[in-house]
Amino acid sequence: MIESTDEDQYFPRVPYFYNGKNVFLTGATGFVGAVLLETLLRCIPGIKSIYILVRSKKNVQPEIRKEQIFNKKIFEKLKEETPELLEKVHLIAGDISLPNLGMKEADAQLLIQEVSIIFHCAAIISFTKPLDFILRSNTLSLCSVLELCRKMRKLDALVYTSTVYSNCNRLNFPLKEMVYRLPFHANQFIDLLINEDNVKLQELISQCKPDWPNPYTFSKCLAENVIMDTASDLPIAIIRPSLVICTWKQPIAGYIEENSGLAALTLGTGKGFIKVLHGDPNVKLNMVPADIVANAHVLAAWSVGTKKCASPFIVNCTASENLHIKLGEYSESLNRFAKDFPLPQAFEEQSKLIIEPNQYLFIIYKAYYHYLPAIVLDVMLRILGKKPRIYSLYRFLDTVMCAVSFFLSHPFEYERNNLEHLDKLIEPEDRKDVYLDFSDANFLEMSLSSTKVCPFYDWKIDRKTQSERQRVKHKRHIVIKSIQWAFLMICCLLIYWIFSLFFF
Repeated sequence: MIESTDEDQYFPRVPYFYNGKNVFLTGATGFVGAVLLETLLRCIPGIKSIYILVRSKKNVQPEIRKEQIFNKKIFEKLKEETPELLEKVHLIAGDISLPNLGMKEADAQLLIQEVSIIFHCAAIISFTKPLDFILRSNTLSLCSVLELCRKMRKLDALVYTSTVYSNCNRLNFPLKEMVYRLPFHANQFIDLLINEDNVKLQELISQCKPDWPNPYTFSKCLAENVIMDTASDLPIAIIRPSLVICTWKQPIAGYIEENSGLAALTLGTGKGFIKVLHGDPNVKLNMVPADIVANAHVLAAWSVGTKKCASPFIVNCTASENLHIKLGEYSESLNRFAKDFPLPQAFEEQSKLIIEPNQYLFIIYKAYYHYLPAIVLDVMLRILGKKPRIYSLYRFLDTVMCAVSFFLSHPFEYERNNLEHLDKLIEPEDRKDVYLDFSDANFLEMSLSSTKVCPFYDWKIDRKTQSERQRVKHKRHIVIKSIQWAFLMICCLLIYWIFSLFFF
């Protein structure tokens, strides 16, 4: 443990603030939560214990899922150099969608007695799940965390992970580092949710204007309002990340997971499955590295816990101009990397992504590039006695893209004064481990690093070798192009036939 001086007791540096303290973390199985867990273990050697909330998933028990966290590549350095630090992590079985986080009473009492810092990162990040499910996981879970905080004997700080898109329904810029208030008290929504009165809940939400593009963004706005309406007296920080991309520096450069941030879009495009997007190629994507988001959490708890910043302290964790990239430029980068660094389990040879802002042209493009080949290929699979699934995958993709297109079609700007203020508070001795200045970050360099460390670039996940996969992609590409050209020829012949009926 790092020893502190008398002066540090009054103005503690970051590691001194965490010395001997216990932390409770939700969301450790997710991307941001895992990076935050690694950051706490690596950068705060004096931390006493970290309790992580983990649920069973797909018949995989919490104990196994905890081991899966430590098997991630970002923990390799810790396991090699200081494996004893992993022993500080203790499992709490639970589920954020359940009352009291689904914890046993004994576990809850342990947290109440021992924990002084909470990071609530867990959330259902889905644009397709039902509203009541999203709200129970993302909003009621926060209510349970706040109840826990009220009972704690030595609470120093609660850091809640929100999103800059919690107020994306407001297109007046810049979006400020403040909680935008709903027209009704948060408890009105919570009571209807608890009583399962979905009809009245929907009616109440419909009266909140302008509309949110999906339940996820509304759930985060409501959660922020819960804090303001019921817990503004507690030491709380709200971190709002923009699009979370791979790590910039620590613990390794370029690490990202398959279902995080833009990774799903990147993979779908790079594997040749997604060929058309509904969006504006000139809209800028605001990207923030995962290690910056984790550092912002660590520093926000420190700043609120030491009263360096007033509570509730709200931080728009967003990019400066260097990672504020046009969608069209992002697409061009994807094309280049997909050719230079082929992805395992690819569907087809990657071609230039079409980004179409016009809704009607987008429908035509996706019918031609997505659904026409999908229908024919599924028929071929049926003939071969295999399960047809390509059409259903594109249907699911459409559901997701319907919600995502809002963010790819509208520009956003954010205040980031509190992020810059937090950066100024960091002592020079601490900047090596916990940093917030990423003005030197370069998107292309970060993407290049990803090809070396990301699990979805590992060819061990593909049953075929790289040359075999290339042949499969090429054959599928020829089949799909043949289907499209045959369709165009039929259309031309049909037009010619109709034309001949009238003019010959």
